[in-house]
Amino acid sequence: MRLFPLALSVFLVAALSITGCKKKPADMPVSTHNSASSSSVETAATNTNSVTPAQSSASPTFDVNTVPVSGIALPPFPYLDYPEKLENGYRHNNQDSNFDEVQLIAGRDMRKVEGKVSRRFYPHTTIGMSATGSVKNYENAIKSLGGVKVNEITPVDPAFLKLHNEDESTLAKKMHLPGIRNGGQNYQVYLLRTDKTNIWFIVSIFDDESSTWLVTVEEKALEQSVGLVKADAMAASLQTQGHITLYLSFDTDSDVIKTDSKPVVDEIVKLLRADEKLQLNIEGHTDNVGAAAHNKTLSQARAQAVVKAITSQGINPTRLNAIGMGAERPLQDNSSEAGRAKNRRVELVKLK
Repeated sequence: MRLFPLALSVFLVAALSITGCKKKPADMPVSTHNSASSSSVETAATNTNSVTPAQSSASPTFDVNTVPVSGIALPPFPYLDYPEKLENGYRHNNQDSNFDEVQLIAGRDMRKVEGKVSRRFYPHTTIGMSATGSVKNYENAIKSLGGVKVNEITPVDPAFLKLHNEDESTLAKKMHLPGIRNGGQNYQVYLLRTDKTNIWFIVSIFDDESSTWLVTVEEKALEQSVGLVKADAMAASLQTQGHITLYLSFDTDSDVIKTDSKPVVDEIVKLLRADEKLQLNIEGHTDNVGAAAHNKTLSQARAQAVVKAITSQGINPTRLNAIGMGAERPLQDNSSEAGRAKNRRVELVKLK
């Protein structure tokens, strides 16, 4: 069975005849978020292997139930491959993340979806493919699997930009696009529903029509992989090393501490109550994605949010100092998602 005419058969994806696609290495040089990872420090704990789709932000005009559930057997994540004629060197332009969030357009509204994410791009002009040909190939492949196009507007629509009145680079990061003006012109969102989850595909073309940008999101719940650091463990690390690294959860490009990180704040409060002479710098750190000035401001805001959460429980604010470090002190190389995740952190540094 062939999904496309010979002239269009550049993709390896097929609904019935393909059984799998190789996962690509996560070394894509572009990342689009500065969201801190799960709460706590770098010690592994028990995983919860739920495959229940994560709850998406409700849209007032788009209902996922209007899209029929597909019964077609699917190839492995990320379901769609590069064109088969693309040189191997370009096949490394991908990045997979086991859990992330993406803002996309469903109907005429922004919708947040969470789960397993793949981001890829390739220059289709190197294989003699037009922008139209690339879009049509992906459209045919997605529809053959049971996917349905669901966006009615694009990120460059004036009404959309007016509604979401924020810096375009920030908006592009939330939407995992190379840019609102570069990647938002020819922008298409598809939804593929299965009996287990929702799968979203975002296909966009660079403004100069030289490259295709593809984002795939398989909705799923977070698999918790780190445990809670207790106050006594924090105290021990501060005593021996003078600092401790914590990973608190924030929404993408936000300084609001997520509920799942509140227990970490409680342990910091216990630490400070146990040693009334202890004074700390609360340092916020980001990865290097985005403008340096913006990351500096974001890291400062996150550090201040942690200080505010601590002092709201009766700790004297004179014992704490919030410092935004931005991306100045990475723990690991920012070239991979794993490295960037390690760099998005909060550090407690002992002063006294």
